[in-house]
Amino acid sequence: MKIGIVKNGILTMMALLALSAAAFAAPQAPVGLREPEIARTFDEVILIWEKPQSYGDIKNYNVYMDGRYLGAADSDAATAAKKDIAAFYANNPQAQPITRHMYRVKGLEAGTKHTFIVRAVDAKGVESADSNSFSVRVAPMEKKAYNIERFGAVGNGSTSNTRAIQKAIDSCVPGGTVVIPAGVFKTGAVWLKSNMTLEIQKDAVLLGSEDAADYPYHYKLYPYLKDERYYALLNARPGEDGQRLKNIRIIGEGTIDGNGWKMNQDGTAYLYAKNTADKDGTLGKNHVLNIGVLAANEIKALGDAYNLNVKQAYPRRSSLILMQGVDSLYFNGITLKNPANHTIISQNCQDVVVNNVKFNTYNCNNGDGFEFVNSRRLIVMDSQFDTGDDCINFAAGEGKLGAKNPATQKIWIFNNAFHHGHGAVVMGSHTAAFIEKVLAEDNVIDGTDIGLRMKTAPANGGGARNVVFRDNALKNLQHQAFVFTTAYNDPNAIAQFPKADKPGCFYNIRVENCSVENTKDAGIEIQGLPEAYHHDITFSHIKFKDTKPWKISYLQNGTFEDIIMEEPGKKATKQ
Repeated sequence: MKIGIVKNGILTMMALLALSAAAFAAPQAPVGLREPEIARTFDEVILIWEKPQSYGDIKNYNVYMDGRYLGAADSDAATAAKKDIAAFYANNPQAQPITRHMYRVKGLEAGTKHTFIVRAVDAKGVESADSNSFSVRVAPMEKKAYNIERFGAVGNGSTSNTRAIQKAIDSCVPGGTVVIPAGVFKTGAVWLKSNMTLEIQKDAVLLGSEDAADYPYHYKLYPYLKDERYYALLNARPGEDGQRLKNIRIIGEGTIDGNGWKMNQDGTAYLYAKNTADKDGTLGKNHVLNIGVLAANEIKALGDAYNLNVKQAYPRRSSLILMQGVDSLYFNGITLKNPANHTIISQNCQDVVVNNVKFNTYNCNNGDGFEFVNSRRLIVMDSQFDTGDDCINFAAGEGKLGAKNPATQKIWIFNNAFHHGHGAVVMGSHTAAFIEKVLAEDNVIDGTDIGLRMKTAPANGGGARNVVFRDNALKNLQHQAFVFTTAYNDPNAIAQFPKADKPGCFYNIRVENCSVENTKDAGIEIQGLPEAYHHDITFSHIKFKDTKPWKISYLQNGTFEDIIMEEPGKKATKQ
């Protein structure tokens, strides 16, 4: 026995050393440390970074500035989304864990330069090597501010301030800020311009006028983005010379209220019509007219001016914010509520950041949170979604003409809290030019109808591809967890267009490292067509608990690995 130990001593020691090294091996370093430049202020920098290729052992990240430890990522500011996520895990400790990969550095001196690195941390507190080094010079003090009250605006909730606000915007010098101070400032449609900030300060409300005449109608965007809706409350668009806009920021701790729908007497919920549908599935005429404010007035105005019936007029209501042809667009801190139609629409924009925004539109009809249409490079982070329709929706046109549009692409969605909504992350149904290169990770989805939703109709064509949906916790889904369907139909979306040559499909999709608990419909539903299979869709390391059986048709090269199914009162099974 002793002789054996001596004889094999070297090998045994090597094995022990290998085991010791493995036990204390550092996690891989994070990559891609950077800052969305448009988010920079004179006293704050927002850092974001990507997880390394192997990240299963990472529990947190430590942030350093100029060689000095600042704090851990999960100790960052307690935003609404961060509070929601913390509350979720307090009640659901077994859900798929997520990590936070952003950090706000506040209290900096204007114009100073600083260098940052981030290190990953495992459960034992072992740090990784440094991330890439990122240096930044804090912005200089902000240029001139234009308080709208100086231009005649009155915040009493009833005075029309459209002209005063537009005058403040037109007067704003490049780099300047138009300020909405505390108060309730009613306004119709206004137009933002390049190189400006609109700040809605704490206790300020920008309230949409209920008068349809305050919103221009029947406009044309670009040749490939024809539309016939009312303009929004806040708008940006290229001028007659076609020059694109750039560097627009909408920030602050205040609220933008679209005044679209009536609320109950105590102001806690929007009214919802009971007589919502006719026999053909379309909305009954009283759906809007009984419960709408601006929405109802726009429908009536379209009927009077253009002889449109309610069903024809319904899709043409105004949204809250409409941004067209903008390069570098930033939303931060604001609360958005009660749009007559959708909340934010980005059309043909690029380099868009949505940070710490509260989308509170639950029960607003068609109240999509954020629509990204024929646009590219989007970051949605640290935001709270409680919406009346899809939370985040991506679109890329319809049919043959839509296929000529730019693809909607290069999207990163992380550290958000999703509640009500038809879907949390949604692609389609307008898919002609393809939606692609999407990464949605480290989100909590609690209460939406569907988690990941991909939908199109045969006439639309195109589809979605190269999508990764990972490290997300899903619970209390009113329908399915994951949907991929070519049979989507909305009887209220009245549109005529040349049909695509072939139906769209969804492929090169990975869903991995997610927990799903409690779905009222199928955990997974995949519905293709005989002439258009969905293909190359992988589900890996997914835990389903208390979900309904899957429904799958016309799927090619589907992969299901390390799937755990758990039913109440039964032992979990691994598929």
